[in-house]
Amino acid sequence: MQANELISPDKEKCVRCDACVDICPMHVIHVDEDGYPQAVGKAFLTCINCGYCVDVCAPGALRHRVRKRSVNPTAALHAALKRLRAARERDDKTKRGESK
Repeated sequence: MQANELISPDKEKCVRCDACVDICPMHVIHVDEDGYPQAVGKAFLTCINCGYCVDVCAPGALRHRVRKRSVNPTAALHAALKRLRAARERDDKTKRGESK
């Protein structure tokens, strides 16, 4: 990891599932042209260092400049489930033709 990088994936472990992108509450992680996660622009100014991106990474492929992987990633998993449920509800409403 270079000094100016906020996050860095281990490309041999990363399965390019986008879980880290989906979980980031500040939306500072996007995928590069090869499908690997990368921090956007000046993400270090926006990132709240919650560590969810590192905790939700099942293969342990993501490294964060400030945060380490938690021993108990429960908070990240709860946040991931909450976002997944919200996305499913939006999809269901769209399929039924309901508006916001």
